[in-house]
Amino acid sequence: MGQLSGYPLLLVFLGGVCAVFLACEIGWQLGKRNESKGVSNHIAALEQVLLGMVALMVGFSFLMALTRFEARREATVNLANAIGTTALRARLLPEPTGTETLKLLREYAQMRTALSTSDKARTALLARTNEIQEKLWQHANTLSAKDRKLCPPGSLSSR
Repeated sequence: MGQLSGYPLLLVFLGGVCAVFLACEIGWQLGKRNESKGVSNHIAALEQVLLGMVALMVGFSFLMALTRFEARREATVNLANAIGTTALRARLLPEPTGTETLKLLREYAQMRTALSTSDKARTALLARTNEIQEKLWQHANTLSAKDRKLCPPGSLSSR
């Protein structure tokens, strides 16, 4: 089944409404035809079971969506906190490295907020953010090589 993101939302909504009404009408006609045969009790039980299954599926769908939303929100908050902490620490760096680091962080934050664009633009933005991260690490390595008191030994070895 293809993705529905390429279709207008109104068209998808109207198609769904038409499908539901068509299913209701077919069910109504089948119910009227089988009403005289005395199978209504079985139909009612089947209807209750199906409604219970639909409710269960909707509940699980909302739960999965909520979990993904919470994980994404937490990742965004963690990234914002990391950028803020890095900016505060960059203010302690000696000039001109501190100013250049703050410029790189500002550009990095702008790139990260613009990542909700199309796929082609996203790959270009991700490549640029990776370049900025690499430049920031190079600044940190250069400064730690000059002054060992600036960074504790081993703190930059993870990169």
